[in-house]
Amino acid sequence: MTSPFSSIKINSLTAKNRIIRSATNDHLGNTDATVSDAQIEMYDRLARNEVGTIITGHLSVDPEISNRADIAQLSIGDDDKISGLRRIADKIHEYGALAVAQISHAGPRGLNPIDFNQLTTEEMTRIGEWFVSAAVRAQKAGFDAIQIHAAHWYLFASVLNADLNRRTDRYGVDAAGRISIVTDIVKAVRRECGKDFGIFVKINAHNTLPGVDDEDMLIEYARALFDAGIDHLEVSGMSFAKQPREAQCYFIEAAAAVKKAIPSLTVSLVGGIYSRETIERALSVVDMASMARTLLTQPDFLVKMRDEDLQKSRCIRCNKCFEIFKTKYERCIFGPVNSKLEETFAPKN
Repeated sequence: MTSPFSSIKINSLTAKNRIIRSATNDHLGNTDATVSDAQIEMYDRLARNEVGTIITGHLSVDPEISNRADIAQLSIGDDDKISGLRRIADKIHEYGALAVAQISHAGPRGLNPIDFNQLTTEEMTRIGEWFVSAAVRAQKAGFDAIQIHAAHWYLFASVLNADLNRRTDRYGVDAAGRISIVTDIVKAVRRECGKDFGIFVKINAHNTLPGVDDEDMLIEYARALFDAGIDHLEVSGMSFAKQPREAQCYFIEAAAAVKKAIPSLTVSLVGGIYSRETIERALSVVDMASMARTLLTQPDFLVKMRDEDLQKSRCIRCNKCFEIFKTKYERCIFGPVNSKLEETFAPKN
């Protein structure tokens, strides 16, 4: 059985263990899209507690901060953001963890929602160029890798969804067309950032609205990404927040199918991993176990599992973390109140 505390090679990178802090929106950024001290404190807690690979919350590639997903999302859309983002990478590296910048476009979930089906081919290509520029900035800021966000309900997840994509140009029609915007980015990032820079992608397990019988499509996407040059694929899903509390390893069958089809690709699973048992279950079929809510409520869970034999985190998968940050100014029902959240979201008199 693979130990969660064993190291792993990801291309030229070495992660000190098999645990990934999956990207999650912390809502702690400054409203001008810059890094806050509260975020540096958060990354310090994660890295200090032996999380081997830390992926940032999604960073907006759009040069216009008014097109972000929310008012506290960080931007990587211009060079002025590099110095602030370097603070995150430096903090993560203090403890020997890998620093990965997740880069994203909000698309239909933005403050100014975008219907990608209405964009011209040139506008879609320009968005792809923003991702490449963002990757170059991430490298300049000291990150070891980027992760292209093609999951959940953001722009690229919508483009990859066979039921949502009605485009008739090179970014639609069939699976090869839908994935092409991401593979084009991967190839360009590899040219710009070199062979040793990590390129990760986060993808939905299902890419049709019913979410059934589309495993072949996922594997086709994964193979195209691997052939383009990615180093790591994280399998998630649009339905992660709708799972029953007792569910475990939500998308494990899909992740296992990808790993079986492409053995040389490093694969991780996220969703429903909150205990030693679920970590071990994930590692029985893929290379790494990704956690978000578990480490949000208990950033020291991994250390306590290793040193104190803690078997299960306190996360109950209630998903209140998606709501109470702007009402109770807490990131978890177990608290505490976060002064940065209160500063950003409390009603202004």
